[in-house]
This record gives sequence, structure tokens and C-alpha cells, in this order.
Amino acid sequence: MVNEDPNQQDHDGTPSQTSALQEHPNFSVHPSVSMHPSVSAHPSVSIHPSVSAHPSVSIHPSVSVYPSISAHPSTLAQPSGLIQPSSSGPEDLSVIKVSKRRWAVVLVFSCYSMCNAFQWIQYGSINNIFMNFYGVSAFAIDWLSMCYMLTYIPLLLPVAWLLEKFGLRTIALTGSALNCLGAWVKLGSLKPHLFPVTVLGQVICSVAQVFILGMPSRIASVWFGANEVSTACSIAVFGNQLGIAIGFLVPPVLVPNVKDQDKLAYHISIMFYIIAGVATLLFILVIIVFKEKPKHPPSRAQSLSYALASTDASYLSSIIRLFKNLNFVLLVITYGLNAGAFYALSTLLTRMVIFHYPGEEVNAGRIGLTIVLAGMLGAVISGIWLDRTKTYKNLCHPNCLIQ
Repeated sequence: MVNEDPNQQDHDGTPSQTSALQEHPNFSVHPSVSMHPSVSAHPSVSIHPSVSAHPSVSIHPSVSVYPSISAHPSTLAQPSGLIQPSSSGPEDLSVIKVSKRRWAVVLVFSCYSMCNAFQWIQYGSINNIFMNFYGVSAFAIDWLSMCYMLTYIPLLLPVAWLLEKFGLRTIALTGSALNCLGAWVKLGSLKPHLFPVTVLGQVICSVAQVFILGMPSRIASVWFGANEVSTACSIAVFGNQLGIAIGFLVPPVLVPNVKDQDKLAYHISIMFYIIAGVATLLFILVIIVFKEKPKHPPSRAQSLSYALASTDASYLSSIIRLFKNLNFVLLVITYGLNAGAFYALSTLLTRMVIFHYPGEEVNAGRIGLTIVLAGMLGAVISGIWLDRTKTYKNLCHPNCLIQ
């Protein structure tokens, strides 16, 4: 307790620290301030001219009040000497700490992205079998793959705005829910005359894809530290590529090319039930695991983004600024060429192989698997390389543009 008597002295005969503080005209202590020897203040600093020392103020016995005054450890002392109060809200922005939950978040996201990518290519990898089952043209089956690209173009910017407006958890729940719904709708298309139902299910999954593809960079920046961002982004993208790889490999095995329509419907139903069950499980995991953001910011940059976040920022103006950036435009063009070639090849691969080598659906799937595995390996290696070297210009990895 602080001695209120200004004449009282310590055991060593020196005036008490409180009396020195009270006697000096430039200093008075607020009742909530306690002293600690770690941070010093200039003697000319006035804390509050109207407040005197409260009897409950405790002062560390080793602290010299004048000319050096120190603050309580709850007051954050920066290396530059600036003192900032700690946050009393749910998030302490002064604490930079990565959350253990971050790996669960990116893993769950990667899994439901994989599920959605599988549903994209499951028709194209056995194009000829679905043609025979539904009695439609090859072009109609191709549209089951191309609808993913068709819905992505008009919905990209609106969904990106929704991501900024409502955050990660809302978009993750929406994407996984649509993915699950589309998988169950397809189970209603197990008759040859129900091709429109399978189209509806695929269109729902294609809308879900728009809520998925924009997430990797945002998850990496919000949940991961500065030295993990590119690796986390690569892991998130890895799931999508793995789903395409499985989509090439598994459907030719689960759905053999048989002539009997009932047997064919049975094999197709097995594939649809498996994917619907997996999509449902992943939706439940998203509900449990996915959080909006960690308790503490994982990096200085993220801490700054929290502090400087403005609800008045114009989304349209930010898009315009992006497209005025020459580097961004060049990256969009190069990535677009790369992705367009890959999606076209994936959609038409089985048709090209079957045309020259009839009955080789399984080997066509293996070719597609090889293509995707090479891309997966490159994504992981480039992510690790970028985290360690930061050579973004030399090794351009389009999926890792951190928002």
C-alpha cells in the first residue's frame, strides 16, 4: 500500500517513492496505474494533472519514480519506447500467435474442395458410359464439366464481395452445404430419363465451386504466420487437385462399361452414394471446425489489417485498382491460359483416348491422374520454396496471391 504521508521515509532514509511523485509538479498518478521497472518515461511527461496517488496504488520497491518512471506490464512497451494499451476486447492485437486450429481448418477445407473437384470430373472421366446410360450426346456430357467454368465467370466477383462482407466461416458453410446438396440431388438421377436431374445436381456443385476456389489465399493469410502462408495456400490448393486426380482414377473402377442398364444404374448409384456420404461428413466437420479467425493475429501484417479494417472501403474501387496494376493483369492472363488448357484437356481426355483406343477408360483415367499428380507435386514444392526464399517474381505461383 502507498504511504500517504509525504514526510515518511524508507528504511534507508530516502524519501518514499510516492512522496517524490506527489512533490514533483509534473507528475500525478491515476488510481489504476501501477509501476514496474521495465519501461521508463521522460520526466517531463504528465500523466494527469488532476489525479493524485490513490492509497491502493502499489509501487515496486526497486522503482525509481524520478527521473525514471515505469509502466505496468499490462501496458505494452514497444522497442521504440512507444507505450500502447493492451486490448480489452476478445482479440488482443498486440499478441502475435499462430493457432493450433489452423491445420485443422486448412485440412477440412482441402477435403471438401477435393470432394467438389471430384464431382466436377466424375462425368468426364467416363464420358462414354454416361452417354450410353442417359442416351445423350458427348457434347451434353461435356457440358456437365463445362458448367463449372460457366458459373464461375459471372459469380466470381459477387462471391468475392460476399467473402469480404461476411467472412470465411459463412462462405465455407455455404460452399460445403451446396456441395453436399448437389451430391444428394444426383442420387435422384439414377434412371436414363432423368438426365435433367443430374444436370441440376451438377449445376449446384458448380455454384459451390465458386465459394471454394477463392478461399485458399484468404485462409492462408488469416490463419497462418508469415513464414507459412505460401505452404498453407499450396496445401489448400492441393485438395482440389487431389480431387481431380481421384476423379480420373476412381469412376472407371467403380462404374465399368456394361451394357445392362440396371447393372449400370447400380454401379453409378454406388459412386453417387459414396460421394454424397463424404460430402455430408465434410459439411458436419466444417460446422464444427471452421471458425471466422483465430483469437490472436498470426502475423504483424494480419494484426495491422485488423486494426486498419474499414467498413467504408469500396469493393468496386479495389477491383478497379487491381485491374490498373499491370503485374496483376499479366498474372491473370498467364494463369488463365494455364488453367484453360488444363480444364479443356481434363474434360476431353477420355473422349480423345477412347476415340483412338476403344475400351481404355481405365488407362485414360491413369493418364489424367499422372497429369494431376505432376501438378500437385509442383504446387507443394513451389509453396515451400516461396516461404523460404520469397522469390515471388521468379517463381510465379498464381494460386498463392495472398489477399
